[in-house]
Amino acid sequence: MSPTSYTLTPGESSNSASTSSPYSPNPNPHKDSHNHSHPILHLHQAQSQSQITDKSQRSRDGCLTCRSRKVKCNEERPICDKCRIKSRECLWPSGDESERRRNKKRRSTNTPDGISMSTPNKKPSQPSRLSSIELKPILPSSTSLHPGIVHIPPNFLPPDALKNKNGTGNADGTLNGDLVDWLVPDKARAGLMMDPSFLEPYFPTVDERLVIRHYLSKTVHIIIAFESNHRPWNPWITVHAPLAFKHLPGTNPAADALRSAILAVGGVHLTYSTNPNDQAAAWRITKSAKVKVLNLIRQTLEDKDGKPKVLEKENIELVLAALLSCTIASSLAADDSWHHLLSSVLSLIDQLGGAQNILQDAPRDRLSPYRFFMEQLAIRDVFGCMTTELAPSILQDAFTPWFFEAESWSRSDFEWESVERMFGISRGMVDMISRACNLIASVRALNRHLPELALPTLDPSLASLHKASSELMSELKIWDEAENFTPLHPRTQYGNHSYKHAIRIRMLRKVYNIPSDDQRVVSSSQAIIELAGEMLALYGKITWLTWPILIAGFEIPPSHPSRRTALDMLGAFGPHACFDNRAAARMLSDYWMWHDMDGDHATSWEVARTLNQRPFLD
Repeated sequence: MSPTSYTLTPGESSNSASTSSPYSPNPNPHKDSHNHSHPILHLHQAQSQSQITDKSQRSRDGCLTCRSRKVKCNEERPICDKCRIKSRECLWPSGDESERRRNKKRRSTNTPDGISMSTPNKKPSQPSRLSSIELKPILPSSTSLHPGIVHIPPNFLPPDALKNKNGTGNADGTLNGDLVDWLVPDKARAGLMMDPSFLEPYFPTVDERLVIRHYLSKTVHIIIAFESNHRPWNPWITVHAPLAFKHLPGTNPAADALRSAILAVGGVHLTYSTNPNDQAAAWRITKSAKVKVLNLIRQTLEDKDGKPKVLEKENIELVLAALLSCTIASSLAADDSWHHLLSSVLSLIDQLGGAQNILQDAPRDRLSPYRFFMEQLAIRDVFGCMTTELAPSILQDAFTPWFFEAESWSRSDFEWESVERMFGISRGMVDMISRACNLIASVRALNRHLPELALPTLDPSLASLHKASSELMSELKIWDEAENFTPLHPRTQYGNHSYKHAIRIRMLRKVYNIPSDDQRVVSSSQAIIELAGEMLALYGKITWLTWPILIAGFEIPPSHPSRRTALDMLGAFGPHACFDNRAAARMLSDYWMWHDMDGDHATSWEVARTLNQRPFLD
């Protein structure tokens, strides 16, 4: 055991200093006696030796940088003086390591002049007072930072981050947004989602994975009007499909309903691709899917006692997505259940306060699921009214605000052109079709037609209806001139012109009761056939153009060659079609048979009702 000695401290007498301790014998009495005779000198020497020891002693509680350099650290956090002066990175151990070192017993350290300091196993009866003499700490300079406070250096954020923090576009045309918005390229999204290891937790059976892969690779492309190879964008992949992967099976009934509805859409199209004549198999799919989806949605909307639940935003999105997909599956299969499904989702929207109320909190820097579903359901409601001849439920008024407000905040053409890309027509044209459907439903409810010219003897109750009809016909006349100043995609222009002629035919025939051999009806019918032929030659498909071809075909006289052309176009959809296009061709042939026998007395709606042919057509 090495000898231990206690050094004289100020205020201690020479007698007390010479008293030896059994724990600390004095190996050098002569030197110790010399120190006792000069206590102040001894204090000066002890302080000098302490300074020498401080310079060479390795820091134990200091920063890691000073420890590695084996220099004394003043333990100033977050940057010690030595690291600050030398501009080094000041690294500190974790709290646990620092505490461990702080409690670690020090080994004995010999000073250069033979003075030895150590911590014995037992605490001395009279501890040394040397620890009470503390050196004055070195105060941090004015540039030192307060522990826990970090000041952002100048130019820390790039100018674009401060200039466009609201999510608007940059001057160079680039876009800002959340990081997750730009992680996955649109071209790669579908391929990544089709990875079997990714699909397996959400679609556990092999058949489910096969169908969902067909849906993501094939089906999503037949329910959109056109896609750009230069800027690919398909909201069925980017907006709709990701919702199916939010919850594992059995954890959320609304998510289970959505997956079942998507599988129904993919299954119907896969059946058509395999055997276009096996419509009965498609009906079996839609019938079973409808029962399963509606039961799961009921579990989402009600508790076990049948009391309505308070829906969260996420569940509302999932319910709308499931009902939308189930409606699409029914329309592709050309069965009549689409009308019941669409009525169910429209009733849900009405209970939620309407589309405007649902979208009031929707984000305005991207096409949110809410807005995508509202647009899809509103437009499909309008197209459904062309079959039922009822008034639309969502777009009830002209220029509905929420339907057009995207123009004021859209940061790219994706938000504003979501309707154009999905349906091949502009928002303005959808509004005109909706108003025409409202007028036709009103005239049909009155069971009387309107005169083209306002007569003095016109019933006052028909004045407002006649005014609205005249204004719509005037808009159709100036539509061609307005289109020349609208920078729309050529595919959208083809769609707008085709539906413009279709609206004119329906207004003349159903509102004003103009005969089918009127020159305006004949010229519009021929224009639709020509436009459809040009578009088929340019794009190879005429998705979302079934109704104009059908409306024009209804007015083609017997033995006219355009009849054959119309049927060939409906059959030319090929791989871009489904059972609904075959139903349209069958509906047109049956109408011609009835019309040729009964002349101009059998209207298309009456024939469809008689033959129980009321498919949803695009």
